[in-house]
Amino acid sequence: MNLILFGYRGCGKTTLGKKLANQLWKEFVDGDDAVRKRFDGRTIADVWANEGEAEFRRVEAEVTQGFCKLENHVIALGGGAIVNDQTREVIKAAPDTVRLYLSCEPEELCRRIHGDATTTTERPSLTNLGGGVEEIKKVLAERDPIYRDGADHVFDVTHTGIDEAVRHIVAKFL
Repeated sequence: MNLILFGYRGCGKTTLGKKLANQLWKEFVDGDDAVRKRFDGRTIADVWANEGEAEFRRVEAEVTQGFCKLENHVIALGGGAIVNDQTREVIKAAPDTVRLYLSCEPEELCRRIHGDATTTTERPSLTNLGGGVEEIKKVLAERDPIYRDGADHVFDVTHTGIDEAVRHIVAKFL
């Protein structure tokens, strides 16, 4: 059985995914890491600046579709991977898979994102709003219905610590 985690950047996909994989004796794969490897380890911000968002998204779709063929993995998708209609259908059709949307309030996402020292060098802004809470609210307004459409379950991680979230996910969704 696979567990696919998705949601906005900063919601904890990678951190939770690694802990869940360890607890469940599964392999862990990360969409952003896999995409970066395809671009020789360059940052996502660098790929967006030099190759463009469309090329990044094309590779992200290929990586995500490949992940959906794996077995016995915890998979952390990039924040925008599920927005692609074809990729979302592949995710929804993946056999023996639990799809979990990690929702989080915009203010908490902003706190987490800006608490990560690598955000400004590693990640591009997604709009012309500069990456703050207004950008998060705008992008979430577009993505939240898409995330919900692709999910078997929604788990609000706004006020939940990592260990508590792992226990809850294992007990309630798996």
